[in-house]
Amino acid sequence: MRIQAPFVLTVPRIIPADGRILYFGRDRTAFGFLSHFFPSPIDLDGETWPTVEHFYQAQKSDDPDYRDAIRATLSPGFAKRLAAPPTAPRRISQNSWFKRNGREPRSDWHDVKADIMRRADRAKFEQNADLAAMLLETGNAELIEDSPGEPFWGVGPDGNGGNWAGRILMEIRRSMVSGRE
Repeated sequence: MRIQAPFVLTVPRIIPADGRILYFGRDRTAFGFLSHFFPSPIDLDGETWPTVEHFYQAQKSDDPDYRDAIRATLSPGFAKRLAAPPTAPRRISQNSWFKRNGREPRSDWHDVKADIMRRADRAKFEQNADLAAMLLETGNAELIEDSPGEPFWGVGPDGNGGNWAGRILMEIRRSMVSGRE
């Protein structure tokens, strides 16, 4: 089943002179489609998810009630808040589905989360041809999630974070160019 995004920004996308696309902040207007929060429905495992972030957060538990709650959220940001670990500080866990229901996220989450994101991002670009074309248009630019609050997926507060969100997008782009899966 091929799913199309409800809209795509038609802003000219010029690669910045430094060869880096900082799509969380600096270059968000032109390259926000790279975000996991971008409205681009994906179909995985026989279920449709409004964004990559919804799918990703839903994988923290196989409880059908939890997954339904994540899918039903109106925004990817709220999906992320529902998925907060119950042991996180109150400001983070106050909306946690796990805390409210006395449950824990899957125990192997940190071992599998990158592969789950890789699968969801791949689906996003395989199922949305317009977004795939836009990803390819980024050429050889370094894709960077310049989120100061996210040291694993982004660059974190000191700029030295893992940038796994950007790394995975560059992997997918390379595989699209080479034709390998």
